[in-house]
Amino acid sequence: MTINIALATSEGLVLGCDSIASSIEYVVDPFELEQPNDEVGEPLKHEDGRPLVALDYSSIRPVVTNAWGGVTKLFQIHGGAAPVAAVTSGIAQLKDRTMKSYAEEFLVNSMQIGVTLGSVKEVSEAFLMFMREQYLEHYKGSPIPEEFWTGPVFLTGGYGNSDELPSVYRLDVKDNRVYDQFQESEFGVAWSGQADSVERLIRGYDSAVREEIEKHLGQLIEDNYVQLTTAMARILEDTFAQLGVELPDDVDTVLPSKLEASLPWDSLKVAFDYGNLPLQSAVDFVAFLVNLQSGKSRFAPGVATVGGRTQVAVISKVEGFRILNEPELQHRHTGFGDDV
Repeated sequence: MTINIALATSEGLVLGCDSIASSIEYVVDPFELEQPNDEVGEPLKHEDGRPLVALDYSSIRPVVTNAWGGVTKLFQIHGGAAPVAAVTSGIAQLKDRTMKSYAEEFLVNSMQIGVTLGSVKEVSEAFLMFMREQYLEHYKGSPIPEEFWTGPVFLTGGYGNSDELPSVYRLDVKDNRVYDQFQESEFGVAWSGQADSVERLIRGYDSAVREEIEKHLGQLIEDNYVQLTTAMARILEDTFAQLGVELPDDVDTVLPSKLEASLPWDSLKVAFDYGNLPLQSAVDFVAFLVNLQSGKSRFAPGVATVGGRTQVAVISKVEGFRILNEPELQHRHTGFGDDV
């Protein structure tokens, strides 16, 4: 997992992410498996005597088995007069290659053949087409059912040739879709990956919390509706019984409609003035959001799947794409002798 942030302001676009990658394995809890029986109630067995079990795909779960840092998830994918960058979440490798290596190939190829695209959306669509080919090749001949295939998701953003303000798009490689996130002159913050803490800060809730509350509220309404209907029928029956007559069979004792209830979710969000954030404040804000999610992952139980060095990049109309404070590679382990 990972955390990706894209912040569009009137002064530029800021992208941020963590630098941890993790690997998963699909597992099944053996105690959730069922053993089917034959027509006489005997457990079914394989011809070699081993018991057969019934597998429900919903019981297959991904489990993180390893995590490592130092991964680059933020990179430029187009240069020239239309600087565009991307930040990735989801699967870390396709065909044993990282997303960074594919981004570099896409960038170099476009420069070598001299084909420059004019808009951020054109770049995003071309990059999606390129990554979709790698995705399909990665799973070609795979025994994994297609419903369990996982693809990378990208937030792409930057400036088109004639753009004065940045725009942001979301690329879902598995769904093969490009989604508009922020068009030119639209400002805001977008996220992808493991972002529940960020979502709670921005919106006042996260998707899992909202789903659980709405599910609980809906069940309360349903239970109350059944209780009221039952009580109304009982009251009518008691009333008719006291009057010495029977309740006609064609009397409708069901209440006319259930309560329609909705919660004011939009009132919980924080009113950040994204458009007017100075560029330095935007950089600080993006770093804060990444660190917020990283901190949650660091101190929560289990394997930390978000964390490591926080990477931040800026795209501006004049200066183009810049990664901030990125350290150069160093040879740090020079040996055990005192003279080295």
